[in-house]
Amino acid sequence: MSRYITIISTIIESGSDTGLIALAAAGLQDISEWSIDLEDCDKVIRIVSAKDISNEFCEKLALFGIKASVMQIFDDRYHLM
Repeated sequence: MSRYITIISTIIESGSDTGLIALAAAGLQDISEWSIDLEDCDKVIRIVSAKDISNEFCEKLALFGIKASVMQIFDDRYHLM
């Protein structure tokens, strides 16, 4: 099974936005794990998924009013896509 690691930059206004990110992640079955670095200036989300879900995830975040953009996508061999 292929594995993708997606790095996404977000604009998060408050700590409660992490709950909205959790809802967006829960709505996508292909995500096996995710984390967010609130200390990073870009509030980076790291997603591990079975397929490239970067656009779909950013669209879900947009529905919750969270601006996000894909920084990088790596495949299962950690090659930059």
